[in-house]
Amino acid sequence: MRQMWKWMIPLAVVGVMFSLPVHAQRRMGGPGFGPPWGAGPAMAAQGQTAAPAALKDYLGLTDQQMQQLLDLRRQTAEDNRGVVEQIRAKRQELATLMQTANPDPAKAGQLLVDIRKLEDQRRTRLDEFRTKALGLLTAEQKQKLAELEKALTLGPAARQAVGLGLIAPPRQGAGMMGGAGPLAPMRGARLRALRRAQGRA
Repeated sequence: MRQMWKWMIPLAVVGVMFSLPVHAQRRMGGPGFGPPWGAGPAMAAQGQTAAPAALKDYLGLTDQQMQQLLDLRRQTAEDNRGVVEQIRAKRQELATLMQTANPDPAKAGQLLVDIRKLEDQRRTRLDEFRTKALGLLTAEQKQKLAELEKALTLGPAARQAVGLGLIAPPRQGAGMMGGAGPLAPMRGARLRALRRAQGRA
C-alpha cells in the first residue's frame, strides 16, 4: 500500500499538468501557428499561405510588407516544425507510459520537463516572430493594429448586443472587415433564426 501511494499522488499531478499542454496545442494548430491566413482546409493541409487581403487593406500594407510578413511567418513555422514534432513524440511517449500498469513517476516527470522546455523554445520563436513582424510596420500601421486588437476583445459583447437588437448585425454573408468569409453561411443562418425568434417575441 505504501508503495502505491508513493506514485499515485505524483501521477495524479502529472495527469493534470499533461492535460493543459494538450489543449493548448490543439488551439495552436500547426507548427508554431494555426492554419495559414485566409487558408481553407485544403490549402492549410498543403502548407500554402494566402495573403490576408482585408488586413492588408485595413493596415495599408505595401506589397513588399505583405511579402515580408508572409516569408517571416513561413520561416518561423518551418523553424518550429522540428520542435513541435519533438513535443508530439514526447507527449505520445508520456501517454503510452501513463497507460501502463505501473507508470514510472520519475520518467513521467522527466518527460514533462522535456515537454515544457520544448514549449518554451516554441514560444520564444513566436515572440521573436512577433517582434520582427511589428518592426516591419509604420507607426500608423501599429496604431491601426492596436485598434484591431481592442476590437477583438469586444467581439463577444458585440455579438450579444446584436442578439439583443441593440445594434444592427453586419450585412448577411459578410465576413470580417466586410469581406465574405468561410463562416458567412453559418452566420447568416444564425441571423435568420434570430430574426424569426424576435418576430415571435
